[in-house]
Amino acid sequence: MNDNDSHQPKRRVRLAPEARMPLILDAALEEFSRRGFSGARMDDIALRCGLSKGGLYAHFDSKDEIFKALLDRSLQRIDWAQMPQSGAGVDNRAVAEWIVARLHEAVLAPDAVALLRLLIPERERVPLRVEEWRGMIQRHSEQVHAVISDNLKAGGRQNCVLARHPWLALSPMIHVLLWQALFGEGSAPDVHYRQAHVDLLCELLA
Repeated sequence: MNDNDSHQPKRRVRLAPEARMPLILDAALEEFSRRGFSGARMDDIALRCGLSKGGLYAHFDSKDEIFKALLDRSLQRIDWAQMPQSGAGVDNRAVAEWIVARLHEAVLAPDAVALLRLLIPERERVPLRVEEWRGMIQRHSEQVHAVISDNLKAGGRQNCVLARHPWLALSPMIHVLLWQALFGEGSAPDVHYRQAHVDLLCELLA
């Protein structure tokens, strides 16, 4: 499909806001990925998702708001509330696998990789967007910290290196995220990276 074909107007269909929003965000991410954040236009985003420009502005006032919504979608995708509890007899491997599964779903989702790939070349032009992306990763880090803290307290290990530096729990996944952003979705420095991450957490939690 050439670039002109991708901008053929989509047939407009009346949808409920909750059904329309994913279409807007997917269209915006594609426009951002094609043209960069600076080069993308609200008109083109509207065209790609089958809205009039006025219809798009009924949902978002600017590209900045759309970008923030993309980050929020990545953050809200994960339910951190149902973590395993060590006190209930769950072992460290179950906790590690639970953490890695959620980080994989959040950090390595295709849209998360696409956002980072978008920001790398534009970081000087859109520093606020870069800061928002950093905030998203920080919030994931805080959620992981809460899980790990509860686990370590249950085992009386509040002073171990993982308790002092909980960001270490995210490091393998961030490494893979950067790898995919640079070398393509699905690539990784080690085909067994996910299992290796679980094994590392098990050792740090032991």
